[in-house]
Amino acid sequence: MKIGIDARFYGKAGPGRYTKNIVKHLEKVDKENEYIVFLRTDGFNEYIPENPNFSKVLSEHMWYSWDEQTRFLWKVLRQNLDLYYVPHFNIPVLYPKKIVTAIPDMIMHTFSTEEGTTLWKPYFRFKKFVYKWVFRWAVARSFRVIVPSKEVVKDFKSVYKHIPEEKFVIATEGIDPDLMNVKEIDPKPVLEKYNIKKPYLLYLSSMYEHKNVPRMLEAFKMLIEKYGFNGYLVLVGKKDKFSQRIFEKIRETGMEDKISMPGMKGFIPDEDTVALRKEALAYVFPALKEGFSLTPLEAQYYGLPCVISDIPCHKEVYADSVLYFDPYSVSDMAEKMNEILVNSSLREELIKKGYERAKVYNWNHTAEVTLEVFNNALKN
Repeated sequence: MKIGIDARFYGKAGPGRYTKNIVKHLEKVDKENEYIVFLRTDGFNEYIPENPNFSKVLSEHMWYSWDEQTRFLWKVLRQNLDLYYVPHFNIPVLYPKKIVTAIPDMIMHTFSTEEGTTLWKPYFRFKKFVYKWVFRWAVARSFRVIVPSKEVVKDFKSVYKHIPEEKFVIATEGIDPDLMNVKEIDPKPVLEKYNIKKPYLLYLSSMYEHKNVPRMLEAFKMLIEKYGFNGYLVLVGKKDKFSQRIFEKIRETGMEDKISMPGMKGFIPDEDTVALRKEALAYVFPALKEGFSLTPLEAQYYGLPCVISDIPCHKEVYADSVLYFDPYSVSDMAEKMNEILVNSSLREELIKKGYERAKVYNWNHTAEVTLEVFNNALKN
């Protein structure tokens, strides 16, 4: 059978990492079906198929665009696919044949990104309306929707009550092998490169509204003033409107000598983030909402004890391998951050449990579940 994969996000952050890993691991688990992988120029140059059943098609069509709904649709139709797989929600809405999607979360339904947009506000709201319509249509049209956790299924059911639960299939995610395979590097030059001082706590993610970074800044200030922490906080994330707002807030509170944001000076490669993980005291992640939440798992792989928000997704994924705090309580966040620093037996316990937890999830499993969905779709 002939399966198409929309891999235009390949290699980019967020959905790009998912796309890259699912494509590479489907190559490993499926030796029977034929695959056509649609990629934009960067991904086309980066992706080298290792399975002879996989071939690539250059598709320089921007996601979330009218071009995606017209010329890209025509390119997909010409392949005469038996199944079309979109590891996101941005399907060509007029595609008439069988579709499987993988949707990581419904966070954009809950948290607006309007404050961080550079678009004219009425146009942004129009695009948000279109997003919700396309999202709903993707769910309705898909043979199955692959999601990373039970919590995401609950979110879908709360919004789309008429959609049967059996439409959703859970396929947990895993640590990117590119992070796991980083060669041993000397962390000292990396810290010097970004002017990072030890000891420090680490946060590595975007600065979107649901990431709850402002409360973490308040908690860190309390950690210094109330608990006497004589160290630093390192926030690693891409430069955008959201991180710029956090950067300005740090300056306003006079904490710039204690909090650094190396991503504001440019892109930070994976090998540098690995060095930063290895040298940190602990990983802090205060998100209010997540679909799976990979960055604490990556921290655990490198031996970092994690103190993270007490939300359903985290409880499902991490069980008792982390220390939890109330993400809406600055004082509780500060207290738990201090506990993970001063309680040596707790640190050792969480490091040990973290190593074991990081082994639970892997991309081979994700690919195997995805392939099973494909085969069921092709049989029907």
